[in-house]
Amino acid sequence: MFITGCTKTEPKDAITSITSITSITSITSIELECNTPISEVKCENQSFNDEESIKLFEEAINTAVENLGELDYSAEYNMTIFYSNDVTTNYHLSLGSRRTVKGLLVNQENTSQGYEISVDHANKLRDLVSKH
Repeated sequence: MFITGCTKTEPKDAITSITSITSITSITSIELECNTPISEVKCENQSFNDEESIKLFEEAINTAVENLGELDYSAEYNMTIFYSNDVTTNYHLSLGSRRTVKGLLVNQENTSQGYEISVDHANKLRDLVSKH
C-alpha cells in the first residue's frame, strides 16, 4: 500500500521572516537609505547599531499587521537589517511626517504584500529617525 500526499509551503512574509531569524540570531545594525525625498520630510541615510534603536525597529516590525488589498506606495527608505550570522533582509519603509498616520513596511522579496506599522510605533520610529 502506498500513501502519498503533498504539502504546500507558504512563502515567508515580512513578519515571519524577522521573527524566525531573530529567534536564532540577533540584529547587529539597521541601515536606512533615503529612497525618494518627500517634500515635507527631511530624508537622510542613517545607520543604527545601538540596542535601544534596534529594539524599537524590532517591536515595530514584529507588531506590524498584514495590509489587505493592493499596495500603492512610494518607499521613503530602503531599510537593510544586518544579523549576527551575516544574513541581511531588505525592506521598504515609509513613515511620512503626519503623526496620525500608520507606517508601511514591505519586504523587498514580496513587494505586493505590505504591513501596517501602528501609529504609536510609527511615531517612535519618526522620532528616532528625526533626532538621529
